[in-house]
Formats: sequence, structure tokens, C-alpha cells
Amino acid sequence: MILVIIYACTEPIPLKTVNFESALVVEGTLTNQNETQKIKLSRTYLLEDTEPIIENNATVWVENNNGDVYQFVHASEGVYTSTIPFASEENIFYKLHISTQDGNEYESTEVQLTSESQIDNLYAELTTNDEGENGIQVYIDNFNQNSSAEYFRYEYEETYKIIAPNYSSQDITISNYNYSEFTGEITYDIDITYREQEEQTCYINKKGIGLILATSENYETNSLERIPIKFIPTDDGSIRERYSINVKQFVQSVEAYTFYKAIEDLGNVQSILTQSQPGYINGNIKSINSTSEKIIGYFDISSTTSKRVYFNYFDFGIPKPEYLYECQTKVLDYGDATTLDEDPNERITLYQDVYLRNFKLSYYSEAQISPITGEPTIYEITNPECGDCTTLGSNIEPDFWED
Repeated sequence: MILVIIYACTEPIPLKTVNFESALVVEGTLTNQNETQKIKLSRTYLLEDTEPIIENNATVWVENNNGDVYQFVHASEGVYTSTIPFASEENIFYKLHISTQDGNEYESTEVQLTSESQIDNLYAELTTNDEGENGIQVYIDNFNQNSSAEYFRYEYEETYKIIAPNYSSQDITISNYNYSEFTGEITYDIDITYREQEEQTCYINKKGIGLILATSENYETNSLERIPIKFIPTDDGSIRERYSINVKQFVQSVEAYTFYKAIEDLGNVQSILTQSQPGYINGNIKSINSTSEKIIGYFDISSTTSKRVYFNYFDFGIPKPEYLYECQTKVLDYGDATTLDEDPNERITLYQDVYLRNFKLSYYSEAQISPITGEPTIYEITNPECGDCTTLGSNIEPDFWED
């Protein structure tokens, strides 16, 4: 009984939505860079759900007080991109307009471009975090000389090289599967070919999640030093070969900073806006159809700058981390088609792993002879993440990459 009571007291209780109101969620930051600008639309969803509700087929445009109109088209799930690249300009006011497929219309307040400010230093240091974990901390410095730039938001994107540890230039495929109802035996053909594309060295790109905010309003020098951007444990496989991080700085208005700070204070660490929200935060977007309708999100215009840094694990004198995945290897004999030898039917296992689980050939030699049939039928295979890097990333080296 005591055990039952203890278990009952420690059993997690799933969160459930008590009152739910569907609200439009808007993520829109235009920049001073001449680029294809982007607006994201979604809707709130229940706490017990895991995926956002995407707002598709809306009409989106931005206009400024000079009469210029920039149209946006539905490019992918909930993402709308400008039909032409453009850069936001100083002393111009911009307003966002949205018309959803259900006929509702929305507009933002007028906003203008913020002052410019540069990232002066982007660097990494070996350190220990507050939890006592050893790792590499990425920092930025901003020795800001512009007194009107006081509020900042940061985003980052990681890119790192991976090399499949169990790669083979040859590949294995299975065809002509046949099952004999009379004997219960399966047969199939095995083809060994050379791979047609690069599958040993790849690159993984990952966008950072969560909010990174900073302000210099309380500093006499109006500068930011050692702002932590990303902590990477020393055993993280992303730094096994070569690692790069690109940090983008957004100079924000005090209103935009206040909005995002409220989001941060709510504990939203998974994403900025497209997550189920435990409460409502007022932004600068309103409904034209209904004054009582709630909209979550903020439309702003930010001056941006970015900086990239590269490093390797040995730059910090730490051991080489393990690969991203635990690598399995299996030596299987096509000639072993029985369990009478008191081990698994390796012919079936080989078929299941290669044909159904996409295992890759790790090693094969015609000199390997089956102890059962005396024929060269033995194959060493590995799980796909360790034999084919394209299961994890792209085999195309990014244009910006430096070795």
C-alpha cells in the first residue's frame, strides 16, 4: 500500500487545456538586408497537442508610407515570402496586412527600421556551466557606439561536418525475393555495386531554438560583452569533425523587445511563437473584423548583422567526441538459412536489415567464405546513420564552408 501511495504521488500528470481560444500567430521581422523577406502564420493549439496548426492560403502584403506595396506568396507550410527581394529603409513606416482564407483581415501598427549596430566579436571558450558540465561556450561582444541601439535579439544556425565512420564505397541491394511454402526457406539475389554519390562526408544545418535577448540600457558604455549564445558539451558529436556557428543580431525597438521578453518570461524555450501558449501576450497586430479577437505575434523592422566562427575540438585540448550515433556492425552469412545451429537465421536477418531497415554494406570480400556452404557469402553491414551520411545531412558542401 505504501508503494502504491508513493507511486501515485510521483506519477506525472499530463497538462490539459481548460479553456481554449484559437488565435492567429504571426512571426514577422523584416530586415535592412536586400533579401527575400519572410512572414510566418500559424494558430494556437491545445497544450496536450504537439504540432502547431499552420495557417495556409492567406493573402499577405506589406505597404509603406511612400505608397510602395510588397506582395508575399505562400511558399511552404505557413511560410510566406516576398515576391521580390527588398531591404527596409530608414525613416520609412511599414505596415503588415493579412487576409486569411476564412475572410478575416488583420493589420499591424506602423513600424520603422531600427538603428544599426555591429557584432564586434564572436568567439568560443572552454568552460563549465552552472550545472557543472564541461563544454564550449560561444559568446558575442558588441561594443555599441550608437546610443539609440539598446535592445537586441539573437538567432543562430549551426553547421557541422560529419564523416560516416563505417562507410564503404560499395553498396548492397537485394532483389528477387522468394519464399518457398514447401521448405519455408527464403532466397534472394544480392547485388554489390559502387555508390553513385558522396555518402561519406556530409554537412548538417540546424537552426537554434528559443529566445536570446540582451539590452544595454543599464550600462554606462552602452556595450554588451560575453553574451552567451550557445553551450556545446565537450562530448557532443557535432564538434567531432569541424563546427561552425553563424549568429544573427537583430536591433529591436523597445516595444518589440518588451514583447519578446514577455514571451521569454513565460518559459517558451522551444520556439519563439509557434508553440502552445499558457497565456495571452498583446502584440502590435489587430483584427479589422473584430476588436475583441486576440492575435499573438509582433511585426517589426530590424537592422541586422551577422558573424560566423569555425572551430575544432582539438582547438580546446579536449578528447575527440564519439560519433553522433552508436554504430552497429553485423557480420551475417547468407548461407546460414537455419536455426538448427542454435543461432538466428542469418539469411533472414540480412534481408530484414538491408531491405527493410536500410542497413549499409560496411565490408565485403569475395575471399570471405561461408563456414556452412563454402561459398563467398559473408557480409558486414552497419546501421544507415553510420554508413551513409546523407541519412543525417547534405552531401553538398555549403558555399560558405571553410576547412
